[in-house]
Amino acid sequence: MITYHNIHEWVAQTQRGAVLDSKAVRGLFPYLAEATYLNTAATGLSWTGQGAAAARFYDEDKSRGYGGREQWRGKLQRTRELVSGLLGVDPQEVSFASSTTEVLNLLAHSVPLKSGDEVVLCADEFPSVILAWSPAALRGAELVTVPVTSERSRTDELIGGITRSTRVVCVSHVHWCTGTRVDLDRIASAARAVGAKVVVDGAHALGAIDVDASVADFYTGSTFKWLLSGFGVAYSMMRQRAAAEIEPVFRGYANEAPSRSLQYSHANYPVMYALEATLELLEGLGWQAIEARVSSLTETLHRGVVAAGWEVVTPMESRAGIISIRDPNAPQTVARLLAERVEVEDRAGHLRVSPHFYNNEADLRRFLDVLGRNPG
Repeated sequence: MITYHNIHEWVAQTQRGAVLDSKAVRGLFPYLAEATYLNTAATGLSWTGQGAAAARFYDEDKSRGYGGREQWRGKLQRTRELVSGLLGVDPQEVSFASSTTEVLNLLAHSVPLKSGDEVVLCADEFPSVILAWSPAALRGAELVTVPVTSERSRTDELIGGITRSTRVVCVSHVHWCTGTRVDLDRIASAARAVGAKVVVDGAHALGAIDVDASVADFYTGSTFKWLLSGFGVAYSMMRQRAAAEIEPVFRGYANEAPSRSLQYSHANYPVMYALEATLELLEGLGWQAIEARVSSLTETLHRGVVAAGWEVVTPMESRAGIISIRDPNAPQTVARLLAERVEVEDRAGHLRVSPHFYNNEADLRRFLDVLGRNPG
């Protein structure tokens, strides 16, 4: 049985080059024996041993009071290094907050804006993304919401909304409902051309696809989805080139001036312990192998859904870990699937199906069998 004590030993026995040992991996997630779980975009599954990793903070380190500080500080630094490696940035550019929503709100109040400035977003962004920037209007800035008429043109349409008055472009790397992955390189290039900052919500990207966050100025995401960890912790990346231009709205002992860090107090250490152990596990299995597995599963799913006569909203060439299916009866379909122990999500008139590396082709066949052909 895997625990936080023998992660590396278990990985060494399990990994087979660039191919994951599906049977061994699935053994880490006992819930898969009870249900066909295709809902990672809502919440990822916990692995056996993850709870013990979190408990280690209390049972081994904090049990010594302040005497355990070097241990929990070390966990924080190691987690920062693991996250920064995934993002492709320097560890000093990574900090932590309670949620993606908190980071977005901190940024919206800390990035300097004045009358006439524009904050550009897609009109169908996740509510937290839009609402975080709404107070910018109090400073005279304008919130520009760009309609998206086609998923294949999502990147182009967002870029089309950028003007010489744009000071912030905020975008989800992978859209929460449609599953479309935008082209961050092109968006960042267009933003830089007018001197705008790029803020990215990576909640549905990191852990599912390869990410180069260095092209953005700010990149944040939760850890309870594709990184399979807990609530109460989100990573926050701020490039050094952008740090000099912000003034943190909240300050505390952790970011006394002249620090530009947004993290103003302690991290959520128990969740951090679980996150560190999980990232060690996933890194040991191999991020390339994990990302390749997600890509293979979503390609197979995309083709299978189309063959069954359903309309897939997610472009094949711009997918990540979500395949979104148009269904005007989505709530009823989700309930029908759940009755057969197949778990997916209803999002704004779509079936959102989100396999991760712990899923297999049998899971996809089960979903397609229960879904059936499009009755329309």
